[in-house]
Amino acid sequence: MAASETKKCAHPVCTCQVTSEKYCSPQCETMEEMPDVDCKCPHSVCAGRTEYAAHA
Repeated sequence: MAASETKKCAHPVCTCQVTSEKYCSPQCETMEEMPDVDCKCPHSVCAGRTEYAAHA
């Protein structure tokens, strides 16, 4: 069983990795039809999230 295998979240802008789900968050699933919009997932490691980039 390849439980440790990861793949990119299905939202085009999101850079998060997922194991068993298609999306890393409900936000990405909701934004699937708007791939040109910045990622809104809550994960700070996501490079697709520009709205919090200055928070560091």
